[in-house]
Amino acid sequence: MAVDAREFKRGMRQLASAVCVVTTSVDGVRNGLTATAVMSLTADPPQVGVAVNKSASAFAMLSTSGRFAVNVLSRAQQPIAEVFSGAGGVKGAARFETGDARWSTGVTGAPLLDAASVSLDCSTARQVDLGTHVLFVGLVEDVRACDERAPLLFLDGGWGGLIRD
Repeated sequence: MAVDAREFKRGMRQLASAVCVVTTSVDGVRNGLTATAVMSLTADPPQVGVAVNKSASAFAMLSTSGRFAVNVLSRAQQPIAEVFSGAGGVKGAARFETGDARWSTGVTGAPLLDAASVSLDCSTARQVDLGTHVLFVGLVEDVRACDERAPLLFLDGGWGGLIRD
């Protein structure tokens, strides 16, 4: 018997996830979204996976651009996560005007958040249709890491952090 989607979502809300902003650009136009379904896939070659809902406002651009960046956020960057998740109705390129966030362009042409804990600049290697979502597999072309920062986490519908022992 299949598990009810609501019950599955309720269970998955208990899985703490790092918060990332996935960004892309096409012909100089930038777009992005907040994502928690991000994973390391392989180290040789270096690949990451990002599952994106087909209804996301940035989905069409992600599916055609051939590139994306995974920007892992620190606890202090919660406002950026909120805007890129659609809070306040901000969409598209306007999301990049959040506060004092600075952006640069990676080797693939994807937007990189300069103060992210780490930015993984990727070319899209494959797209796997998963029904409501598509898994974007990215070949990591460049890595930009900042000093160690407290990560921003998402758990049970809320933002949080991590205290190290």
